[in-house]
Amino acid sequence: MGEWLITWKERGRSGPVHDSFLWRHDRLYVMDNHRLALWCWWQHLDNDPRGWNFLHIDRHYDALWQRARPWIKHHNPSHRSDLSSFRQAKFSEQGEELELYRWDVITSALLTLDGDKIHNWAFATAGEGEPPPIPDLQTIDPWNLPARLRWMAKPSEEDLSSIIDIDIDYFTHFDDDGLFGRVFSDQYLRELGSALGEGLTNDSFGVVTVALNSSITGSWQLAEELCWALLEGYPSLPELRAGAP
Repeated sequence: MGEWLITWKERGRSGPVHDSFLWRHDRLYVMDNHRLALWCWWQHLDNDPRGWNFLHIDRHYDALWQRARPWIKHHNPSHRSDLSSFRQAKFSEQGEELELYRWDVITSALLTLDGDKIHNWAFATAGEGEPPPIPDLQTIDPWNLPARLRWMAKPSEEDLSSIIDIDIDYFTHFDDDGLFGRVFSDQYLRELGSALGEGLTNDSFGVVTVALNSSITGSWQLAEELCWALLEGYPSLPELRAGAP
């Protein structure tokens, strides 16, 4: 059985900080606002003292505030353990109150607060935004992503567990007519989804986060369509879909 950590009551506009839902089944988390992924990673980060691999699949790097790094001063341990504290965390900058955790800073926050726990960083993006300052950052092209994910999913006692982070906006593009469209086929999404299932079953993937991010994919309809195709083979998908408003 899955768990609704934030009940899905509306198809609201996520924006940088608004959260419409968060659902969990074991080590798979599905949400609308990508910022919640950081809190999800924190629920598992201390489970493996050897450290982690990290794979970020997203149109964007989500690595703003690299120089300001407000988390050094304003992070509180309660933000890791308590979801409400995480969602309500704020700080003041030049008289303006800002949310400490936004959808476009999650990799910067992870690098700042827990960078010593991530041994290998890999990014499959469209190159939007500024990459995080990681010397050995690996870049994965879309045509190599399914094979890379399948390779990471294979069980190995020598390999570290992996955090797999997916923003559905990676699978979309923005047309010159102002509309969003799909970049990849259902078959491509199913291949990725199959690898996700294998990695979760083999415990190669210590946590998987999937963000619908409807504000950036253009619509809830397209975001859900892509997410359901990605998670098509996951046994608890009907439960997740049944919880939609």
